[in-house]
Amino acid sequence: MRRELTVNVKVRTSDCASIVKALKVDEVGLPEGIRTSINCVNGEVNYMVSAEVTNPRVTLSVWNTIDDFLRNLKAVLQVSKD
Repeated sequence: MRRELTVNVKVRTSDCASIVKALKVDEVGLPEGIRTSINCVNGEVNYMVSAEVTNPRVTLSVWNTIDDFLRNLKAVLQVSKD
């Protein structure tokens, strides 16, 4: 049985385009089978992660990918606030 896991994270920001540009540089070297997209939609950073779940490790890899994104987003937001 094939199962697809998709997580979508949306964050409203004041400078969405610049934040997306800063975050895109880290979207390389992802674990095999994980796909991401990041874009700006109506002033929101829209981050999507998806993967075919073939074993429990894939779910953990998706979780870690989202965690990395959130840490990077927090850093970018802190820099843009200063």
